[in-house]
Amino acid sequence: MKFDRDVQATVSPGALIEAETEISPDSTVGPGAWIRFGTAVNASVVAGGVFIGFRCRIEAAHIVSGCQIASLAHIGKQGGASVRVEAGAWIGARAVIDPGVRIGPGAVVAAGAHVTTDVPPDAIVVGRPARHLRYREVFEDGAPDFSAIVARVRARKDANHKPVPTGWTAAGGGVLDADLSGGPRVDLGAGVIAMGRADGPSRRGGLRVASDVRIGTLSVLEASDGISIGAGTEIGPETLVVSSGHDLTRRSLPWRGGPVSIGEGVRIGAGATLVGPCVLGDGAEVAPGAVVVGDVPARHTTSGVLERKSS
Repeated sequence: MKFDRDVQATVSPGALIEAETEISPDSTVGPGAWIRFGTAVNASVVAGGVFIGFRCRIEAAHIVSGCQIASLAHIGKQGGASVRVEAGAWIGARAVIDPGVRIGPGAVVAAGAHVTTDVPPDAIVVGRPARHLRYREVFEDGAPDFSAIVARVRARKDANHKPVPTGWTAAGGGVLDADLSGGPRVDLGAGVIAMGRADGPSRRGGLRVASDVRIGTLSVLEASDGISIGAGTEIGPETLVVSSGHDLTRRSLPWRGGPVSIGEGVRIGAGATLVGPCVLGDGAEVAPGAVVVGDVPARHTTSGVLERKSS
């Protein structure tokens, strides 16, 4: 069922629940939780102080306070054994957590990972299927807390209603909450989500697009630290571009910027995931379903994960 403000017994009035979110009657959502546009929560417990990104699917799960779950993550399965995500864990974009799995306190699941077995506390896992990479070395500076961001979002009078610039076309059905600039002849497909503003955590926030750019249906562009797209680029449907991350060396998982620069004439296949900081050179190609976490040289084609260059 769609979220209904009359169901006060299951959803705390103090939670921030965005449009097109589905909360089943057998689920509970605690105070201070923030669930973003298009997410579905079914037969699950979402404790207070939990963040869940765009178009996630949470099934038969218990999400403990302080957890943060990035966009398009899928946790559990309807009718499957319960998943438990412990306090302060970070679940990356497009991660998949199988039924019955326990994610330990402070654990990190990388973007695109598929977790099939339990993850120990403070472990970092990557890959499909997920493998142990290392343990976090953590400075104990307190639990994750995004209440200040929630307050800023609540105070916005134009939340999720940014206008489309002249010369752009948008098919609708998504949400535009980004500072948008550029064009002309920019085409946003149906269901596109764009977020990121200069009044957010970074002054670089916003989506800057050159002319003759097409962004595919159901794509998600998280431009909190800025996304730039060069002329003539085509982004396939259901692509996810994320321009931020978290500082894993601190228990509080503070926000960390990671701008994304996409050059001219780039082709990004359906269902790809780009996580900044990264630069895609002119004419680069990203295969459908690829997870990119580093730079792609000009006119280079990638079909898998690229490791970030050491600084």
